[in-house]
Amino acid sequence: MSYPPQGPPPYYGQPPSWPGQPPLSGKNPAPYPPEQPAPPYPYYTPGALMVPVPLVPVSMPMPSMPMPTMPMPTMPMPSMSLPSISTPPMSMPTPMSMPPPPPEAKQPAPTYITNYIYHGDTSKPEKVEIAEVGGESNWVPTTTTTAGHLSGKAVLGGHEGWDGSPLWVIRAWHDGDLIPGKLNVRHNSASIVYNGKEVPVQNVEVLCSQPDSLRWVPASNGSVPPGAIQGGKSCNGEILYVGRARHQLSVTPGKVHPSHQCCYIGFGGSEVSHKMYDVLCRLS
Repeated sequence: MSYPPQGPPPYYGQPPSWPGQPPLSGKNPAPYPPEQPAPPYPYYTPGALMVPVPLVPVSMPMPSMPMPTMPMPTMPMPSMSLPSISTPPMSMPTPMSMPPPPPEAKQPAPTYITNYIYHGDTSKPEKVEIAEVGGESNWVPTTTTTAGHLSGKAVLGGHEGWDGSPLWVIRAWHDGDLIPGKLNVRHNSASIVYNGKEVPVQNVEVLCSQPDSLRWVPASNGSVPPGAIQGGKSCNGEILYVGRARHQLSVTPGKVHPSHQCCYIGFGGSEVSHKMYDVLCRLS
């Protein structure tokens, strides 16, 4: 570091001397004086965080200026007189007593063997009567609630698949047809098939016979073997035979309709047709 010809600046002053420092020669310039502490900065100090401080404005009262009042013009309203209406006194009508509605006739709910259990009253068994005599087989009229007294005489046609209850061979009238069907004596419910549906019936005829006088013979496509039991007839005079078919887990008695080339049984509320079936025949 070198100084100008006029020497060091006046604000440096004379260089201080330190203990043990060799004297300065004319060739060696004076050492740089020690740094003097900077004067304090009035607004910012290094390392300090400056936080803006909001200045509170000085509220100055506003001079109140009187507002001039303006008179509102008043407009005269014409007076309208409404005509007086005389209301006659109202008399309350005398309430009329209405006759109670007639009780509605309760329709019995349909009962299907395969999915509904009906428990009837069997406390009054009726006298056994022979409706038709045909060799050793007889059709005995009864009802679904009183057919239990024919146990040991009725022809067993099959069994239910869901609980194994026995199904008897029966027939019943419906819409002009005498149709073979089934009776679940355990649940006191019977049905025949007609026009694609399983129709519940109450008044039935149960087929009764000696156990060794009948047998089930396999058949198909509307054919019937010799000695087939006639179970009924259609309204046009066609003979309907007693048959049965296996459906799912059940063996269900029904009707063999030769002109339809099948055997119809009732299952789950519907009429189910089978090409392979058994026909109840009389032993010769």
